[in-house]
Amino acid sequence: MSARNMVVAVLVAAVLAVRAALFGTGAGVVLYYAVGVAAVAVAWWGTSRQPASSRRIAWPVALGVTLSVLGDAVWWVEAQFGVTSGLAPSDVVNLAGYAAFGFGLLRASARHGRSRQQRIAGSIDAAVVFVTVVVVLWQFAIAHVVHDASLPLGSRLVWALNPALDAAIIALVFRLVVTGVRRLEASVTVALGAGAWLLADVAYLVDGQFRSGSAWLATGWLLGTLLMALACGMNRGTGEPETAGEPHGGMGRLAVCLSALLVPAVMEAYVDAIGAEEAAGLVLVATAVLTTLVFARTALLVAGEARARARLVSQQRYSAALAAHSSDAVVVVSRDGRLLSDRATLPDMVRVDGDGELQATELVRSFGGDPREVQVTIERAIRAAGEVVDAELLCERGGENVWIGIRAADLTDDPDVGGVIVHLTDISDRKRAEEALAHQAFHDALTGLANRALFADRVEQALRRAVRGPGQPAVVFIDLDGFKGVNDTLGHPAGDALLREVARRLRSVVRIDDTVSRLGGDEFAVLVEQAGSEPEEAVATAERVLAALAVPFALEQQTVTVSGSVGIAVGHAGATSDSLVGDADIAMYAAKMAGRGRSVVFDAGMRASAVAARELEEQLRGALGEGEFRLVYQPVVDLADGSVTGFEALLRWNSAALGPVPPDRFVPVAEASGLIEPIGAWVLREACATAAGWRAEHGRDLTVAVNVSAVQLTSPHLVEHITEALTASGLPPSALVLEVTETALVADPERASECLAALRALGLRLALDDFGTGYSSLAHLRQFTVDVLKIDRSFVGTIGEDGVMPPIVRGMIDLGRTLGLEIVAEGVETEAQRQLLVEGRCDLAQGYLFARPLETVDASLLLVADSARAGA
Repeated sequence: MSARNMVVAVLVAAVLAVRAALFGTGAGVVLYYAVGVAAVAVAWWGTSRQPASSRRIAWPVALGVTLSVLGDAVWWVEAQFGVTSGLAPSDVVNLAGYAAFGFGLLRASARHGRSRQQRIAGSIDAAVVFVTVVVVLWQFAIAHVVHDASLPLGSRLVWALNPALDAAIIALVFRLVVTGVRRLEASVTVALGAGAWLLADVAYLVDGQFRSGSAWLATGWLLGTLLMALACGMNRGTGEPETAGEPHGGMGRLAVCLSALLVPAVMEAYVDAIGAEEAAGLVLVATAVLTTLVFARTALLVAGEARARARLVSQQRYSAALAAHSSDAVVVVSRDGRLLSDRATLPDMVRVDGDGELQATELVRSFGGDPREVQVTIERAIRAAGEVVDAELLCERGGENVWIGIRAADLTDDPDVGGVIVHLTDISDRKRAEEALAHQAFHDALTGLANRALFADRVEQALRRAVRGPGQPAVVFIDLDGFKGVNDTLGHPAGDALLREVARRLRSVVRIDDTVSRLGGDEFAVLVEQAGSEPEEAVATAERVLAALAVPFALEQQTVTVSGSVGIAVGHAGATSDSLVGDADIAMYAAKMAGRGRSVVFDAGMRASAVAARELEEQLRGALGEGEFRLVYQPVVDLADGSVTGFEALLRWNSAALGPVPPDRFVPVAEASGLIEPIGAWVLREACATAAGWRAEHGRDLTVAVNVSAVQLTSPHLVEHITEALTASGLPPSALVLEVTETALVADPERASECLAALRALGLRLALDDFGTGYSSLAHLRQFTVDVLKIDRSFVGTIGEDGVMPPIVRGMIDLGRTLGLEIVAEGVETEAQRQLLVEGRCDLAQGYLFARPLETVDASLLLVADSARAGA
């Protein structure tokens, strides 16, 4: 009971005490009916405060309180006019009040959420309580009144009905409580009120002196009325419909029903002991009625148990069927490794024939796994104290590798489990897919050779081995002479076929321990494992390569001839993968300058090209201040409707001393010299300002993409530069896309991850550029959160005119879709490529098919034309 209700109860008790003391006087009568009127007011006020769902139950109770008080008032009027016997109007009003109470309680029991069986069981329980109370009342109070011929028939009927109806109200409240009513506080208050009435009515019947009017009887009736009124205002303010809870007191209900059978016998024994007159046939009738009710209640219990048992058996069959036809298995083992699950319920994946105790290690051994790994996993689960631990188990079945995923948790302390629960899943398909994607990440999609990242790793490993033993590895760098002419005259499909054939020939002329790689474009490299520090083996490999390339290539019923320029560099103390490949690259250029179709071994004098790089650096230092840089913009097109969604900003340098210098020449120099930071800050400011102007001029939500180098990504000033550019231009952060390459991420993964997190906090979007050409692409997608996946032009270039999407491109698109990334295809040059990308559900694209990189004015004109086309 709430604090407010407790206060009200104390005040009521005080009023009753005063009323008991003053009854019999005029002031007492006035106080009695004043309290009655207050009870009516409280009842209706409490009803009005109830939620709409509860008001439909409270108003009959409030009506009953009103009729009860009204009946007392009519009775007082009847007493004043001498109406003292028979069925009087006050009796009719009181009986109507009982009907209102009964209607409200029956309405409260008609709630959603209870089954028909629950309602019937509650009704039987209520009937048992009612019959038991009435039998006792009949023996000790009602019978002698009913048989008193000196009283009018109407009086006897009314006096007998009043306590019986009080018992009926108590029985209905009992039904509500045992069937799970949520308004327990109000229900108990109603029961207490009916109990007060019952005591007063029984006292009225038992002792004739009370019939002349007793303060204590009046107090009992008034107390019952006040409790009924108080119940109307309880359980308010939940704001939700009243619903049935779980049934209460299962064992208590059964005890009440069974104990009721003892009442007739106990009552008979008591009557015999005191020598009172026994009501004829009462014990027999009461016993028969109660036995019938208890039997019906027991039958319901038996039927309910049968239904529950049937549901349990059905659930067991259902679970067994799921386990038998599932690719997963759930087993329970003890902490010492004993199988606690029924082996008959195990699915086919881990099915073991036979009987008797089975160890988990034997189960694992039966399907080709290593028992020690499973034992280690179980021990980890035990140490984890209920937390889930994961593991992967390689098994062998019929000569084929099968991967099993394991999730284990120690639930030994759970009484429903009592062991370590182990979930086994066949993850072979996922592992094969990961292996395939890993191969794609480390190998060239067109030729199947090792890509640049894998080749660099192999060279680094070879240099480490050379430190511990004799011999030095060598790199043979190959550049195809004449390849561009094949592409220009015969097209990209012929060029791709030529590259594939070159890769096949290179593999055929190297040893099994050597590594052949396509570094990109028409550049290849071979890692040669040598026994000594002289280049003899590498030179021999280079000669075999040149001889293989000298044979004409048959492409699409045409024969083409290409040659190769080959550079050779041998490892030495202090060499790194980059320096060794770089030395081989320098030697290759020397071979090309010497007339192509030949090989050159690197020597230190060839580093003169570094002088040119330093000259380039000097020119770069003044280029920004002299205004020699400009940006051009390549549009990004929505493949669904061909509209322009944004631009990629590309940096161009027209040196006053050197003329136009391509980015692939000056950007590496800028990164090595540290000049990339001020240049990158200028690019950000210029690109953001231009994009903001376009958005304002054309009223379109355009984006602008800016490339970020590895040096910028690890710089502490990048976030500051971006913030300044966005603030100065007014460009929304979501309109700026930062493109990072996998190489930039690999340079310093930890710092790169921190920087990307800070950039995302600004609201920028991040794109992974040249996906698939760098090192460990899959690992990067897991480690670094990006929004856009850009498919490198080398993969898009594999889309030919045959109308078939290459599996590697489809796999990249599907992977991006799975990860919820936006997909941009770079280097789209043909309508066939565009059509296949549309069919493959690629989002965006850029390339010469749509537009070459445009000057700012030309890009603005393109937007005007695009808007006009969209309007048309």
